[in-house]
Amino acid sequence: MKVAVVFDNMIYGGIERVGISHIKLLKELGHDVTSYVLTPKTEPIVDELREICGVRIVNLPRKFCPEAYWVITRRYRGGKYLFPFIYIVLTLFIAIYKRFIKDGFKYDVAIAFSGHYNDLTFVANNFVRADKKAAWLHGALYQYVLTAQGFENLYKKIKNLVVLVDDAQEEVLAYHKKDNFNFLITKIYNPVSYEGVKLDQEKIDYLKSKYGEYFVMVSRLLYPHKDHYTVIKAVKILREQYGVNRKLVLVGDGPERGKLEKFVKAEDMDDSVIFEGNQNDVHNYYASAYMLLHASVAGEGLPTVLLEAMNLGCPVVCTDSKVGPKEILGNNQYGLLCNVQDPGDMARCIYSLINDREKYNYYKEKGKERTEIFSPNEIKKCLSTFLNKIEK
Repeated sequence: MKVAVVFDNMIYGGIERVGISHIKLLKELGHDVTSYVLTPKTEPIVDELREICGVRIVNLPRKFCPEAYWVITRRYRGGKYLFPFIYIVLTLFIAIYKRFIKDGFKYDVAIAFSGHYNDLTFVANNFVRADKKAAWLHGALYQYVLTAQGFENLYKKIKNLVVLVDDAQEEVLAYHKKDNFNFLITKIYNPVSYEGVKLDQEKIDYLKSKYGEYFVMVSRLLYPHKDHYTVIKAVKILREQYGVNRKLVLVGDGPERGKLEKFVKAEDMDDSVIFEGNQNDVHNYYASAYMLLHASVAGEGLPTVLLEAMNLGCPVVCTDSKVGPKEILGNNQYGLLCNVQDPGDMARCIYSLINDREKYNYYKEKGKERTEIFSPNEIKKCLSTFLNKIEK
């Protein structure tokens, strides 16, 4: 098959890394893949994409997407009167704009992979010609449906949906039965593999000698999608209430960095919190860290960092944010879940592992065991089945 995979942007983020992993599997299955990136300003991760498939850069800002403006009907007085005008104008604009940027290539399947308004609009409105369309939802269906009716409209045009978890799915479909929610919905996990990635023992030894038995958090510095504040506070509580003084290494960068640096200084945590920025060898951090800490306020989808860390025997403590962490960790079967925005509860969970070596080793092994169902070979089977049953 000829497959077009569409991203709203190409930055150092979880969606982009997962997308690259899925494209590799599609290539292994023998499919001809071309990627579309809808934001001209990219980060170096786009070079990883170019190594495995063709890449086309097209500019389609979110502000051009009609469905993105459904939110004003809820937020602003008079929004329900203004929205129809905006929607009509942008729909006409999209129809004209498409003529200028459409490249004429024909695909068997076009996939809106980021699941945001840009790529959904791109696929739903046939900016690329394709016999079949699909959209990836990086979480549960209800998360997107609750956000805005704009997502509903775009899904109806696309019809084939991939979800990471099926939490509350039956309830959503039953509630919206009258709204023509006639979708083919498939659950496909994110693939996790370190095949071909070699651990650098020298780097691992260096990190251990520099930071000791440290905690690591790997994510974009972006609030509330990633809640570094709760993690920093938890590490402070460990120091002040439990007598455990360990480093917290933050791998990643983003728009929240300035605020976080000020927060760390205000909390007198300068000596404990290290900002490492973006790193291309995050696997060495997982392998050298004592524990992975992860927190979010908003929906998590299926946080790949948890799986990557667990695969390398790094135990996990994570907030029980909707909906992904529990899908991975179960009810504390493969890692520990703590309350959202509750640094005290996170500190308690962390200390329970530090204070009980047998429990710590248990989660090191159970974490590795859990990642087997996320292996590329298993996900490849799911992808093949999905592409064969996808509907027009």
